[in-house]
Amino acid sequence: MGWTHRRLAKGLLFWPALLGFAFLGPRSRLCRMGLAGSSGETLSYQDEDYWEQRYKTGDKGANPDRIDDRGIGWLCGYKGPLQETLQAITAGDRSKVILNVGCGLDRLSPEIYADGYTNLLSSDISAHAIAEMQKSTAEDMPMAKWLVDDIMDMSVPSESVDIVVDKGTLDALLIRPQPFSCAAKALREIQRALKVGGIYLMITHGRGDPDAWRLPLLAMPHLSFNVAKTPDMGGFFIFVCTKLPSDSGDAEEAWRKAEEWARERDQEDQEAEFAAIDDVGQ
Repeated sequence: MGWTHRRLAKGLLFWPALLGFAFLGPRSRLCRMGLAGSSGETLSYQDEDYWEQRYKTGDKGANPDRIDDRGIGWLCGYKGPLQETLQAITAGDRSKVILNVGCGLDRLSPEIYADGYTNLLSSDISAHAIAEMQKSTAEDMPMAKWLVDDIMDMSVPSESVDIVVDKGTLDALLIRPQPFSCAAKALREIQRALKVGGIYLMITHGRGDPDAWRLPLLAMPHLSFNVAKTPDMGGFFIFVCTKLPSDSGDAEEAWRKAEEWARERDQEDQEAEFAAIDDVGQ
């Protein structure tokens, strides 16, 4: 992991006056929970059908999580540190093009739009979620755009977005099988969609310590981000990742190295899980 701290900003961002805002309770790790599919198989966060069923029926599976899909939603509400951060990085410029990835039925997109950011594109892998949000917001968000899309293979044009907002989507990828490979693909797509100088705004508190699990991902050799992060904001962290001009060199070779590193980390992760299962069985 020779590149773990490459291009990472040493400064941290602080909002001391906002530490008392309301938030969802902290979760040290999202477990691999699921619900039964039509053929009897167990679906979980890694499955597209899981999200379709969840958003259609509200069923969160046999071990339901604590996520409020239609209220505060994933991790935190908009008002507070998230809103303050977005306003700071846009310098109040409401014309910025914003992409909210993995929007689901969360209230984040409507709240960003109501704050004046009307050049807003929201995407999710669930067609049901996008259709419902389009219908429910048609009157209040006439300029907003909604898109069924996979964060690991997005249809968003290259260098077309000023800010990508990710509230818990990378966290969901990190509980899939091959979590690091999935995250590497998603981050490649996010960087591709961002303009140079654009910002990936990641709100996270999913799997593991944020420094150990997020910083190595953001410093992979196919990426070019300057990174700052908040302290613990009460169960979640905010990462501000600014896209830098690409380093001169072979982009394909950089991606090959990133894929190799991700596969190695996935293997280590799987071995650790098997070892933990063996320990429980002793």
